[in-house]
Order: sequence, then C-alpha cells, then structure tokens
Amino acid sequence: MNEIATAADTNRARALRAALMIVGTQGIRGLTHSRVDVFAELPRGSTSNYFRTRASLLHGVVDHLATTELVTFAGGVQPQTVEELVKALTGFVREATGPGRTLAAARLVFFTEAFHDPEIRGPLEQARDRVHTSAAQILELLGVSRPFEAAQRVLAYVDGAILQGLVFGDVAGVERDLDAVVRSCLA
Repeated sequence: MNEIATAADTNRARALRAALMIVGTQGIRGLTHSRVDVFAELPRGSTSNYFRTRASLLHGVVDHLATTELVTFAGGVQPQTVEELVKALTGFVREATGPGRTLAAARLVFFTEAFHDPEIRGPLEQARDRVHTSAAQILELLGVSRPFEAAQRVLAYVDGAILQGLVFGDVAGVERDLDAVVRSCLA
C-alpha cells in the first residue's frame, strides 16, 4: 500500500489525494483519470466511476484541496486570540512551504490555470469563498469590525508568503509580518 492509501480509506478519497499529488508534482496536464488510478493503486476505471468527466474530477480535486486546508489549519482548533491566530497562520505557511509543499504547489497550479480556464475558476471561486468565510468568522470573533475585508487582506499575505517560500525557500520574518497584518485589521 502506498502513501496515498490507508486501511480505512474509500477509493474516492484515495483518488482525490492521488489527484492532488499529481497536480502538485506534474501540473494540471498530468491529471488524467487513468493516471489517478495508477497513482492511487486503484483498479482501472475507478476514478471515472466517481468523476465521470474531467470537469467533475477537477471540481472534486479543488473542493478536496479546500477541505484539506481548512481541516489542516490550526489542527482543527479555532484560534481564540490574535496570538493564536498568528501562530496558526505561521504554522500553515511553514507547513505549506515544507512538508505540505506538494499540496501548496497543487493550489498554485490551480490558481494559475484558473486565470484562463473557467472550468477551474468556478470550483476555485467556491473553494475560496469557503476559506474566506472561515477566516472572516475567526477575525470577527477576535473583534475585527470588517471581517471579510480583513480576511481578504490576511489571506492575500498568506498566499504571497507561500508563493515566496515555495519559489525562493524564504519564510523568514513571516510570523512578524503576519502579526502586523492581523493587528492592522483590528485598528
């Protein structure tokens, strides 16, 4: 059994994780139903049983990516203070530029493809809305008066820090910068 599979997995979950790994390591062009089957060690045709078209596969993978990142963020614990939020965001950036690098690379591949492909842009917009809503709820609990605008500012910094870290390996100062960004939302 490979790193994609665990004993309690469903074939659908294995296919989604494999698809993310493919996108993160080979790009969007590498994503095919048959390649997912092979990578996830599934019987031939399994992925197409769950995702009949390429569009449905892309939608499923983007949705799975957003769900995975929301669950991963802060280990599922909702930050209660500015310090806890900054620590969680810093951990998220460090994870995305370290051990979670392939997942973060997949997200950036989808961002780039969404620029000119509405088949990807639609599901990515839905995923972004989920992430922004979650971030806005946290910021609202911390007393931010305009939480959706603040969430956009914070998440834009996080995306930029992840891109910088993936390309140049530099995340020094990210905690200090995130603290400044989050606190600027409280003013």
